[in-house]
Amino acid sequence: MALITMVTFAAAFTLPGSYKIDQSTTILAKKAAFIVFVLSDAMSMVLSIFAVFIHFLISLIQGLEMDKNKDTSEDTIEILFRVATLFTMIGMETMIIAFFTGIYTVLEPFLGLAISICLIGLSFVFLVYLVFRIIYKDIRD
Repeated sequence: MALITMVTFAAAFTLPGSYKIDQSTTILAKKAAFIVFVLSDAMSMVLSIFAVFIHFLISLIQGLEMDKNKDTSEDTIEILFRVATLFTMIGMETMIIAFFTGIYTVLEPFLGLAISICLIGLSFVFLVYLVFRIIYKDIRD
């Protein structure tokens, strides 16, 4: 999670493309792929930071329980963990989208290569599906 946050932070300051000197804006600012890059990078950053925050919150809750011999509902901690996991997964997905739309934006003049790179990015979805299928099969048996 912290790594996703760090990567998305760095990506925001190393935007693809060059800049218009007179306006200090990126030349690619009006291209759809660049807009998707910026939006997905921002989403990845926010979701990853929030997931890290939730994990710190879980640690804080468990630490306070030990100090006061108090028992917070395991359901609360489980819900927080599930939310953090969901946000981490979505943050990973949006980071992948940001990466490949950034590459597409830069390589658009070489359309064949740009599309090939995007298809490689889609392989992540296929690999995640395979992993979850293996896990589901293991749980079912």
